[in-house]
Amino acid sequence: MNRHIVLFVAIIVVIVSELCAQETKPKVPPPPPAVDARAKDRSAIHETLASFAKTFESRDAKKVAAYWTAEGEHQTTHGATVRGREALEKAFSEYFAVTPEVQAELQPSALRFISKDSAIEVGQVTVRHGATEAPTHANYTAFLVREDDRWRLAILSETPSRAESISDLSWLIGEWKSTGTGGADIRTSYAWDANKKFIHVQFSIKEGERTLSGKQVIGIDPATGSLHSWTFEASGGIGEADWSRDGDHWVLDAAGTLPDGRTLTESNILRRVNDDTFTWQSTNRLFDDHEVADLAPVKVTRIKSETKSEK
Repeated sequence: MNRHIVLFVAIIVVIVSELCAQETKPKVPPPPPAVDARAKDRSAIHETLASFAKTFESRDAKKVAAYWTAEGEHQTTHGATVRGREALEKAFSEYFAVTPEVQAELQPSALRFISKDSAIEVGQVTVRHGATEAPTHANYTAFLVREDDRWRLAILSETPSRAESISDLSWLIGEWKSTGTGGADIRTSYAWDANKKFIHVQFSIKEGERTLSGKQVIGIDPATGSLHSWTFEASGGIGEADWSRDGDHWVLDAAGTLPDGRTLTESNILRRVNDDTFTWQSTNRLFDDHEVADLAPVKVTRIKSETKSEK
């Protein structure tokens, strides 16, 4: 019997021994599943808030206000507080008058009961104003109470989410220059489109007789509500990046494909120093899934002849 057979037999013996031991042990019935004593109330609150969102989309101010208690209040993302159904109806009437199309999506994250007839739900809400406008995002806290066997809003508080806006990059508008590795001359321009929904970028890199140029578009991706950029090199390469703020700088998680089909992924860090200076660094770089060294930060400065009147 060779060592592989011995090992196989040993494993079988262990398995059989464990099975026999389990058969000799008294069988203990599993504990009954936990029962959610508030399952019916959870379902009722979920249905109430889902119905509230649908009614909001119907733009019927009176019906929307009816979801609050008589003295209920709404704390808006702008810091205003509206109290009482009559005032709520008036406020929503004014809002719907200038908002011909609206959709709301509630994403609850937690619900807890603080008494038999009161509960607090927190979550996020996304509001879309037609296909041509970027969605708005907010965090919400809903304090609900049960009145006459119906759950109503006592207080609905909304605060702006930390979702980035294209306007956060308005300081980039203008012409910029830097010197890259090996003395390459890098020029970049940032300009608004006609509706200030996107920033159009043009760049060129000159090193000796070699020139690389391309274009980039930065804006809110309507599919995610987050900042995103699309890059197109004149030589045929393409790339994309997700932008996220991290303290005093932006992190761009980028991925691209070169004209010959090879791939590059990296994390680019854009750190604003002041209105006329920022640094740029590429880290966590993978070239065709092979690690390559990080690049040192590059200082980028505004070309002083640029006027700032169009920001």
